[in-house]
Amino acid sequence: MNLVIFKTNALGDNVVFVPVVQALRRRFPQWRIGLITHPQLRELYAPEIADDDLLLVSPDDMRLAWRYPWRVRPWLRLVRNLHPEAILLSYDQSTVAHLLGRFSSARLRVGARFGMPFRRAGLTHPVEWRQGWSFAQWHWEMARTLIAGLGQGEIPAQPPAPDLTHLTRGTVRVPGRVVIHPGAKTEMNRWPAERHAELAARLVGHGAEVIWVKVTEAAVPVAAGVQTMATGTVGDLVRLLASASLFVGNNSGPLHLANAVGTPVVAVTGRAPSEWDPAWHREHVRVLRQPDLPCQPCERFDYLPRTCANTTEPLACLRRCGVDSVEAVCLEMLSPRAAQPHPLS
Repeated sequence: MNLVIFKTNALGDNVVFVPVVQALRRRFPQWRIGLITHPQLRELYAPEIADDDLLLVSPDDMRLAWRYPWRVRPWLRLVRNLHPEAILLSYDQSTVAHLLGRFSSARLRVGARFGMPFRRAGLTHPVEWRQGWSFAQWHWEMARTLIAGLGQGEIPAQPPAPDLTHLTRGTVRVPGRVVIHPGAKTEMNRWPAERHAELAARLVGHGAEVIWVKVTEAAVPVAAGVQTMATGTVGDLVRLLASASLFVGNNSGPLHLANAVGTPVVAVTGRAPSEWDPAWHREHVRVLRQPDLPCQPCERFDYLPRTCANTTEPLACLRRCGVDSVEAVCLEMLSPRAAQPHPLS
């Protein structure tokens, strides 16, 4: 059996998708699995996907490739050379990805049923979104549909957390260590960096070891006593997050990565709906959102707004959350009375 999977998204989308690839590889070790994914995220899938079966394409390159058709030819050649009998088009894949899947000659094409009619029509087994699913669950249901469509039985109903022990091996969790990641891809997902910095200073004052992850979109000064660190690779970031007793950040990829390795998390979230809350170790998760805004959540699985619609109080969902309230939750999570973090394997 040859399978090709499309997952050209950013970090958070891939973190919640890793269990699908791991489950397919472990259930069917004899399958040849090709993967098309983000160039910076190869480490997430290293144990499951051979280098020869990997195509690294940035999300923007895949999304805009219809403007430059010559770019698509080598991608189509690689897909066809894998001779796939099945295609898995995960959530939020571009029209070009759907075209590549449709022209691959695969008899089974499973994917998310939303978006343009053309994309939906190209799937032989579309998977409808159901109210109450997390995005991790939606991806998992696609895997279940694929396996059932091939007549290969079933897998459990709930997705496990990603197994990232190939990246965390040898990492020790440090009591009292707090990692703060103030970044996110868009402004509409970012609690103000200045508030992250003030929180960092306060936690140092409470005796915590605070590590500030340096990102260009949140380049603000931090107080004396706050350590700063740049993470050059996903593996570097995973190991740092796995060493922490608490992660603080926005609803973004690093949040889901911290959750995947069992680190307790505190997140201030704006537009993101609850379906994008961390999917695992829920007893170690605190998501802070403003429940009384009629515009929230403005993000849906089929719609991603580019600007804030609240013209009266822009980004109120983030800015109403003060440092005092986040500090209180962090201290509660760091308390000896709190449940212990998920142990590292």
